[in-house]
Amino acid sequence: MVRNLPFNQTPGTPSYQVLLIEEDVQQTEHFVGMIREVAACQVDVVTRIENSFEWVGRSNYHLVVIDCSSADPQVGLSLLEQIKRISPVTSVIVVSEQATIEHAVAAIRMGAEDYIKKPFKLEAFQLAVKRGLDRKAVFGNDLGASHFFNLLNSCQMISGSLEQKKIFEIVQSYLKRELKSGHTAIYSLQESSPIRIDEPVEGESGDRAMEEILQIALIASSPLVGMAQANEYSRFVERGQLTPGLFIFRFQCAGASDFFCVCLSPERPAPFEPFESRLRMLRAQIEVTGKNIEQYMGVQHLVYLDDATGLYNTRYLNYILDREIAHSEATASPFAVLFIDADRFKAVNDGHGHLVGTKLLNELGHHLKRFVREEDTVFRYGGDEFVAVLTSCDLETAKMVAERIRQSVEQKKFLQREGLNIHFTVSIGVALFPEHADSKKDVIDAADHAMYAAKKTTRNSVTIASVKAKAPKPTESSPSGESRELPPVKPTPLRAPRKREAAGE
Repeated sequence: MVRNLPFNQTPGTPSYQVLLIEEDVQQTEHFVGMIREVAACQVDVVTRIENSFEWVGRSNYHLVVIDCSSADPQVGLSLLEQIKRISPVTSVIVVSEQATIEHAVAAIRMGAEDYIKKPFKLEAFQLAVKRGLDRKAVFGNDLGASHFFNLLNSCQMISGSLEQKKIFEIVQSYLKRELKSGHTAIYSLQESSPIRIDEPVEGESGDRAMEEILQIALIASSPLVGMAQANEYSRFVERGQLTPGLFIFRFQCAGASDFFCVCLSPERPAPFEPFESRLRMLRAQIEVTGKNIEQYMGVQHLVYLDDATGLYNTRYLNYILDREIAHSEATASPFAVLFIDADRFKAVNDGHGHLVGTKLLNELGHHLKRFVREEDTVFRYGGDEFVAVLTSCDLETAKMVAERIRQSVEQKKFLQREGLNIHFTVSIGVALFPEHADSKKDVIDAADHAMYAAKKTTRNSVTIASVKAKAPKPTESSPSGESRELPPVKPTPLRAPRKREAAGE
């Protein structure tokens, strides 16, 4: 719901446009009164935060006040980011009962005028309102200052981002404002062909016809290859008889790959030199942030790695399972989890020592990766336990992969370079999401229980979990080809790796 609250304006009094996003109707009049004590304002009120995204783009507001007390603070930050992408010179004040230092820092880095925690003093809120209105009035009326503030805000948002996709969106929004372009896209080059790599930015029409026009223009003039070869960072492509004009901004982010932000039907800035200067500063900020992303990803990669095997650990397993479940639910395609455990591994440690045992686990981990696809992921779960997540995989394929792993381990001589030629086998449990379990914890448990049932019988076998709608009676497939039903196993919470020493497994 959007309401317009009028005010009594005397002739000659400046009018400010203010948007108040406030879900508590009882608080609305209180906020409006405080704002209008500062200056004469036309106040629009949105009572639902999710409805405000579209409303923000309709008007060039001087100030937006967001009260996200009854919502997740992250929703307020998302709206702040959206506002700053659409209109960097619009001032934003965020108010919340759940304010934390982390949220406040994030809001200020995104360009908020202030982040205020309830309850607050009247004077503090009104001072923030005055600063916000004054800043918009100054920068909004000075074209040069407005361009500078547009650049400053974009660089500020880029510096606070660790996601390449987010940086693409900020660059697109910046160039759309600077060049008054109605349509933008991010491309890369693959074998000299332009490939679009971004998704439409919020607020863009996503018109298929515009996409086709842009693609035709890029193919007709083929500017991307020429820019890369000539080491050009920006180029205007003049309008042809059958093709529209383009502006292309070439940049690098995390890594050495070139990206191209292509703007359809741009307006050439006049004078041109200050625009070129702003582009150089924008590109420099992107490159600095790209290096930060590379360093951050390097640290994250180490956090997710198991020291002994070099495989991913359970921290990353949680992330991958969340991702696969979301993909499965969106596409109605199943994925498989294999729980792999070395049989009688304690005997290896007892006979050869733990250092040899660690080397053997490392070799086993790399051996397992040979039997899954590039898009699949293998993890060390702990001890002598491994997990493989097979994306977009049906049960028959999962059984086939598991059986190939079992046979290959059975036939392999491990640590041949050390002259040891160790033989051992593995037991594997297979579970399919959502056939055998429909949650992250349950799909791991289902594969785990199936594996453990195999260890209690023949070992060196592949066991399939029971369907979740039935009593948990896994069916085992042994090396001899026998099949039999196993007794039900009571589900347990996601566990830590078992200690095998006492059981002699």
